[in-house]
Amino acid sequence: MMAKATKPYDDEDEDEEFEIQTGQCKDCIHYDVERDGEDISDDNLASCLHPDLEEYTLTVSGDSGCNLFEPASEYEDEEEDEDEEEDEDKEDAY
Repeated sequence: MMAKATKPYDDEDEDEEFEIQTGQCKDCIHYDVERDGEDISDDNLASCLHPDLEEYTLTVSGDSGCNLFEPASEYEDEEEDEDEEEDEDKEDAY
């Protein structure tokens, strides 16, 4: 019996929207680390807390990556905006 011929892998067949880049995890909101303004090492290990992946209890390095990446910087910017709005509301109350 002959083995079934398989199609060779072709990079051009990949869907561009699901491009995976390494080195994203350290900059992802779901990477479970304290962000004290210090750079996070590529070798740093932490849990991935993405809701779709939590059941797998993944531990990933800072230089790992996946297609569920969400930038932590955007989340931090939103938090700062909310804090500023709360401060303004408190000032208006006086």
